[in-house]
Amino acid sequence: MMGYPKKGEIYLVNFDPTIGHEVKKKRPALILSNNIHNQYSPLVTVAPSSSNTNKVYPFEVYVPNKLTGLNENSKIMIIQLRSIDKKRLINKIGNIEEKEILNKINKVISEHFDLQFS
Repeated sequence: MMGYPKKGEIYLVNFDPTIGHEVKKKRPALILSNNIHNQYSPLVTVAPSSSNTNKVYPFEVYVPNKLTGLNENSKIMIIQLRSIDKKRLINKIGNIEEKEILNKINKVISEHFDLQFS
């Protein structure tokens, strides 16, 4: 991998092995951790995505493929957010630059963790 993964980039990630209801298999995931962390840590924080967009739950964000570079529309699954070793990253396959979508993702993360800002 050249350089390091950047916040907002989408990588194909190998999530196996998993347990229980954790998201499985190789799938796209959005890099959420900040770039200083991403450059120096062996870990990155990601939110997996799914192309099954029939139902988008409150802790998921719908993203049309024209905004990601992916082949299909997808949803970012904030409820499945996790830190993974960079060795799980297979290759960069897209990115999200649209501020409206990134703001929605940040809002859903804040709601998921019940973060209060004053």
